[in-house]
Amino acid sequence: MQYYTTLILAILLSSYAPFLYAQNDVIDPNDITIVRDKWGTPHIFAKTDAAVAYGLAWANAEDAFETMQELLIIGKQMMGKKDGIKGAPFDFFVHSIGTEMTYQENIGKISKEYMTYLDGYCQGVNAYAKANPDKILLKKAFPIEPKDILKAYLVGFSALSGAVDKVTHIMEGDYDKEPVSKPAGSNAYAFAPHKTTNGNTFLCINPHFKIEGAFSFYDAHLHSEEGLNITGALFQGGTCVFMGNNEHLGWGKTFNHIDQVDVFELEMHPRKKLYYKYDEEYIKLEKRPVWLKVRIGKIVIPVRKMTYWSKFGPTYKSPQKKYYAVRCPAFFNLKAGEQYYRMNKATNYDEFQAALSMNAHSMFNLVYGDKDGNILYLCNGMLPKRNPDYDFTQILKGDSKEKLWTEYYTQKELPRVENPNCGYVFNANNTPTNATCVIGDNCSKEVLKYADMRSGDNNRSTRFMEMMNQDKTYTFEEFKALKFDTKMTPNSKFWESLSGLFAINSEEYPPFEEAINLLQNWDGDASAENTTAPLFLLTIQYVFDKMGYTDVPFTTGIPDTIPAQLYIEAIENASKDLLQQHGRLKVPLKDILFHRRNGKLYPASGFPDVLSPIYTVREEDGKQVAEYADTYIHFVEFDKKGPVQIQTLLPFEVTKASEQYEDELEMFNERELKTMSLNKKEVLEKAVKTYHPVP
Repeated sequence: MQYYTTLILAILLSSYAPFLYAQNDVIDPNDITIVRDKWGTPHIFAKTDAAVAYGLAWANAEDAFETMQELLIIGKQMMGKKDGIKGAPFDFFVHSIGTEMTYQENIGKISKEYMTYLDGYCQGVNAYAKANPDKILLKKAFPIEPKDILKAYLVGFSALSGAVDKVTHIMEGDYDKEPVSKPAGSNAYAFAPHKTTNGNTFLCINPHFKIEGAFSFYDAHLHSEEGLNITGALFQGGTCVFMGNNEHLGWGKTFNHIDQVDVFELEMHPRKKLYYKYDEEYIKLEKRPVWLKVRIGKIVIPVRKMTYWSKFGPTYKSPQKKYYAVRCPAFFNLKAGEQYYRMNKATNYDEFQAALSMNAHSMFNLVYGDKDGNILYLCNGMLPKRNPDYDFTQILKGDSKEKLWTEYYTQKELPRVENPNCGYVFNANNTPTNATCVIGDNCSKEVLKYADMRSGDNNRSTRFMEMMNQDKTYTFEEFKALKFDTKMTPNSKFWESLSGLFAINSEEYPPFEEAINLLQNWDGDASAENTTAPLFLLTIQYVFDKMGYTDVPFTTGIPDTIPAQLYIEAIENASKDLLQQHGRLKVPLKDILFHRRNGKLYPASGFPDVLSPIYTVREEDGKQVAEYADTYIHFVEFDKKGPVQIQTLLPFEVTKASEQYEDELEMFNERELKTMSLNKKEVLEKAVKTYHPVP
């Protein structure tokens, strides 16, 4: 009976879904102007913020509608309907973390202004979907409403936090297995006026992320008559600029390594089923069943799964019949999108600080600069105030309220550097204690314990500091050149940890003597023409693959337990690869390293963890093709009146009609940048295409 009641209710709700969404005033698309510049970048102009949001949704859908839909479908718990068995785990996760409960408990805290903005965005997405029904991945996912966007932000930050990995390992019974982290990196740095030759403020924004997919980047310019005027990057389907600059200020973000997810093993009652110990009593787990809708062929089958809720939050039963609770700040937060909106609208340092004080972003370092000469580094995140008597980096017994955190440190208490005397701040995913010329603890020890989970400096931060001249002032061109550096430095922990490789006596291995000598004399240059970098890259890849390393050794170094024989195997493998594919050991890096876009290969340069990085996957023909790389570049110079110049690049832009526009990937290979403008008149004068978002 319960099954049929649930099924009938689901059918009724889905049948009336279009009428459950009460939108605000209907936006006339003829009041919105979309301008495409010569690179295809959309500039959206309208009177209201909400109308601009409509235009952004339409333009993004024109370029990447399929990718935009993915996160929305996940947030609506419809991946099982879309992808069948492969998609069902996404729906399980979204239900299990209490997404709907968080929405119901927090929707009243979202401002009317932001809800109006989201409504405009939803109108734009729905209009595009209605006009292009053949491009819809799942018809029942439409129309979308602000609720879906808010949930998508919650789920997105939960995924980025690493909670999905924790839950997956519990459900698969291998919790102790080390998660395979991806090289989610970035660079950001800012120079104050007294560090520049012309007395202006310089800012570099440079995220390194996925080239394709849900967390790939899109760039746009948003301009309303209500004070919104900003250009920058956002994820596909984002409703605001995530990093960029407006007329007054700008900021970049980098991935940080704060401890966001805690796991508690519940102490279950020896006889009473589903009762767990909490202080001096046993409390029964709350059952939260879910009917997953799973597509099998052309039919959708309901599959019942059980999730649980304890005092610590979402709780899961492992195959070993143990119960684990997973707690993450992102599970309980609905304001991430609104904080981005407030940051976009900020007109000065105080307003930007007020936006940050919402503390709604569970992660990401932030580097900031503005026209008034302020610069800031902040290790941002929703960092829980944990009981110092316990080590939350380990699995804890979930048996006491002493271990249950409910509050977070404010952004003023987190690691930060504000307007340092030496005039610069930076982050390259390194320790937050090294963010300027003075290295040291910039917060309490209690905070640092969980805010610096990958302590130390990587190649990028070491190289950046190596190139910085404390007494020098920089031109804008010199400032930009720092980011495009492609060298590995011998001063990094990673390079120092290769002592075993450098200590090999090449004469003892005649077949590989030339290769060993080349490696031991490589200067770390990973520019396109370098002929030893390929041999080094293939050798290190072999070692990493054999040892199961992620990108962590670029900060910690390779363990000194690596046997010399493994290096010899790696050199042999790399040598054979190059000889088979190219007939020689010395091959220009550009001949083996490539970017791919729209089916076309482009020669590349770089190396993992250099300031202009590339992380590749080897294909059958021996080509190394980028998976993660320099996905967005943004430089801005401010004088006291505002931006003097804005130069950006989205090398892997996804504009479907890209043949109409100039190729940014070719520009990237030449280290050229496009010039952006916040001036409406200037944008219109240089427009390649101007239109309204009308079918």
